[in-house]
Amino acid sequence: MKKILSYILITPMLLIWSNSLLASEIVYGVIENNIYKNSYFNIALPVPEQWSVQSKAAINELVEIGGELIAGDDQNLKAIIKESEKQTVNMFAFFKFEQGSPVEFNPSIMAVAERVTHMPGIKRGSDYFFHMKKILQVSQIQYTFSKEIYSEDLSGVAFDVMPSEINIANITVNQEYYAARHEDYVLSFILTYKTDSEQQELRDILSQLSFSN
Repeated sequence: MKKILSYILITPMLLIWSNSLLASEIVYGVIENNIYKNSYFNIALPVPEQWSVQSKAAINELVEIGGELIAGDDQNLKAIIKESEKQTVNMFAFFKFEQGSPVEFNPSIMAVAERVTHMPGIKRGSDYFFHMKKILQVSQIQYTFSKEIYSEDLSGVAFDVMPSEINIANITVNQEYYAARHEDYVLSFILTYKTDSEQQELRDILSQLSFSN
């Protein structure tokens, strides 16, 4: 069950597979001196001390299987998810514990970027969430969105935030999606947790995000 939850919970929105051409354009980013940096978005984020940094291969495996779990036998949804591979780069994923650790739950923070030039009506994160919810509400996993979308400033940049809950096998897990339009892309951060203390820990990590000019 824990492994299935990892597959599902790391799968954000329509963002399923990485694309090498996009990755060369915006780059995955690098970790130097324990700080994640991405020159396209001009962001820097300290890697949480003692957290597990997922490799590109590990992220791709998790999100690919997660996409399959979300789509189930729905061929239309599978096609939508498959199409997203042309537009998306998975930038990083940090888990509090190594995969397979004997813990009840493994909180995580992930960053992804999706090209949205083909959808000029997406001006900000809340526009992106409108389309995202349409997909998640027909997925094979039970998502609920009981809280309103709100805005939050991260290092001087306005992000829209959408809280959500996932229910599977009588387990409820929380996610918070942060999204902002940046040139041709939507930059997103996804926090996944169960408890209030885990939520605060993830928010404290994200609060260290910085943008440079």
